[in-house]
Formats: sequence, structure tokens, C-alpha cells
Amino acid sequence: MVINPRALLVVATSLVVTASAQAAIVGSVCNFAWVRNGVVLEERNVICSALLPEYYRAVTTENGGYAAFSTDLSENTLTILSDVSGVQQFIPDATQTIRITLPTGVLVSSFTLAGVTGITGFAQDDLFFEGRTLKIRMNGNAFASGAGRIDMTFGYVPAPGAIALLAAGGCMGSRRRRG
Repeated sequence: MVINPRALLVVATSLVVTASAQAAIVGSVCNFAWVRNGVVLEERNVICSALLPEYYRAVTTENGGYAAFSTDLSENTLTILSDVSGVQQFIPDATQTIRITLPTGVLVSSFTLAGVTGITGFAQDDLFFEGRTLKIRMNGNAFASGAGRIDMTFGYVPAPGAIALLAAGGCMGSRRRRG
């Protein structure tokens, strides 16, 4: 068996380029914020990890109890968990939004609400994008005491630079040597 080191390099390069194009969100820095009436209650930059998801928690005391939201963003899913204590249900009375800014160069092509548990009134209309920023409208929805959960999935296009590298890697692998 004859092993061609150049061919191995081409295959390895193609695999690395493909992996980096697919991993546009994992390993990138995203910004999470919980905004109430235009005032940021909590904001945090986090590195998204496939193995150890980053969570952020913001807490507000109103209605005699507290409400908190933790957010888990992975490669193409987003989960928001609510934690409500001290009241039967939490209905945000002001304009409250969870704002997630995705990494530069990630172009979101679709966003779908996959499931809602323990939250009344939450719908696809409560999700909207402004540029790279996903806004999740929380007001007007009733969060049950205990835990509510919102699951979302989205499709995205990697950064144009990653697509160019992917195409270059594919072209390198298609060359044949005559001899």
C-alpha cells in the first residue's frame, strides 16, 4: 500500500475547515442580557461551549418573590429556563426582554420555537431578530412557579470567510495528479 502524504494533508485540511465552518457558534463569544423597560438588569459575555454550556442568571424581586432566567446556547439550539419562587406565577408587568447577540459573521436563516413547558402565552411571535441580536419578549406570558422551559432551534450560515475556506478545502481535494 502506497501512502501519499500530500493526499493526507489535503484530507486533514478539508476536515479542519469543515469543522471550523460548522462550529461558528461553539467557541465564540456571545452576549446575553436581561432588559427591563430599556434598563439592563444583567449582562454577560460568555464563550459558548458544546461540553460545558454557559448559563447566565438574572434575578428580579417583584410581586413578593423572585424570577430568574438561565440560558443555554449551543450550536443550533437555545434553551431558556425560568425559576420562579415565592409566587404562584410570575407575569412580567413591564417590557422585559432577554437579548442574545450572536457572534459576528453568523447569519441566522431560520428560528423555530420547538417547545414550551410551564409557560402560558409564549408563542413564535415572541421571538424576533434585529441584525445579529435575538430578542425574546417575556412580558405578557405567565411563568408557573417552579420551572418553565422554552426550547428553540435555529439554522444559520457560517461566516463568509469560513465558507470560502470550506470551498478552497473542497477544491484542493479534487485535484488529481497524472502520471
